[in-house]
Amino acid sequence: MNISELVGKKLPEIKKLLFSETTEEAFVDAKLVDGTIVRVEPALEIGASVAVIGEDGETVPAPDGEHELESGEVVRTEGGVIVEIMTPEPVEEEAEEVEEEMASEEKFDAEGFEADNLSAVSELIKSEIAAAQFAKTEKVSDIEKAVGLITDIVEKMAATPKEEPSKKVANPFNKGIDYSDMVEKMRAITKK
Repeated sequence: MNISELVGKKLPEIKKLLFSETTEEAFVDAKLVDGTIVRVEPALEIGASVAVIGEDGETVPAPDGEHELESGEVVRTEGGVIVEIMTPEPVEEEAEEVEEEMASEEKFDAEGFEADNLSAVSELIKSEIAAAQFAKTEKVSDIEKAVGLITDIVEKMAATPKEEPSKKVANPFNKGIDYSDMVEKMRAITKK
C-alpha cells in the first residue's frame, strides 16, 4: 500500500474524529408572551445565545432589547446574547406573606444564612466551571485517536524510501554557465 492509498483510507476516519459534531444538543426552547418561540443555548443564563425560530424553522439571532418570556422572566439581549435576566416582581399578596413570615421570625440566624450563601455560591461556581469545559472526555479520546492515525501516516511517509525520478528534467535557468568563480568571489567578500 503506497502513501496516497494510506492517506486516502485513513483521512475520512480522521476527519470524523476531529470534526464531527456531538449529537448531544444543549439548548432550551422558550416562548415569548407574544407567542414567538426562541432557542436559548445552552440554558437560560447570562452569556447564552438567543435565536428566534421562524415559521420555516430557520433561526436568526434575537434582536437587541428586552424580551418577556411566558414564565414572566424578561431577558435583555445584545447581539443575540443574553446580557441581563430580570425576574418578575412578586405579587403584592406574596410580598405581604413574606413580610408576615419575616415578622414572625424571632431571631435572625446569621450562621445559617452564611452557610446557605456559601453553599449557593459554591454550587454556582461548580456549575459555571462545568459549563465552561472546553472538551468532553469522549472528544479528547477522539482527538487522541486522530493524532495516533496521523502519527502512523507520518511515520510511514518518513520510512518510505525516496525514489529517483524516472525522467530527468532540464533546468531552464542553467545555460551551461559555470558560476563557481562568482560564488568564490562572493564568499571572499563576505568573509572580509
